[in-house]
Amino acid sequence: MTGSDSSELVLDASAFYAGIPFQSSRKCYSTKAVYEEVKHIRQAYAALDALIDSGNLTILEPEESSLSRVIDTAKMTGDIQELSIADISIIALALQLKKTLISDDYAIGNISAFLKIPIKTIAFRGIGKLRKWIGFCNACGRAYKPYTRICTVCGSRVMRRFKDIREIR
Repeated sequence: MTGSDSSELVLDASAFYAGIPFQSSRKCYSTKAVYEEVKHIRQAYAALDALIDSGNLTILEPEESSLSRVIDTAKMTGDIQELSIADISIIALALQLKKTLISDDYAIGNISAFLKIPIKTIAFRGIGKLRKWIGFCNACGRAYKPYTRICTVCGSRVMRRFKDIREIR
């Protein structure tokens, strides 16, 4: 994926837990929501403050236009219910900065792939296919948006499943 400065990274919480910003001299970015998720690390090591003080970690908030684009894409793919505020903010920041995103979260990876944001994973292989979630009634077979819970035709519970859109690799 082009247009990204690979020497600078946008970090999700999983990157902090894996120690990425502590083991690298790369310039890193994150959002306040992600920082709040991982700030207990600071209590144990005081490392986050050191990273911020040294300029190796910058906490930024994404612009509203980037947030809206991520939310719209997540609704389209059906991943919206799997994403936290921190997840949405970090995808939006990577989109806005045009930087590589580090995350092990599948929903983040799927949305990032749809938005053509370069993503690197830590502990797993990453996604190989773009997926879109759909809802369906197991009883009568009617299709719904992925966040629908009850079938309007027969009253049965609506299930979710994904539909592969295309191969990434």
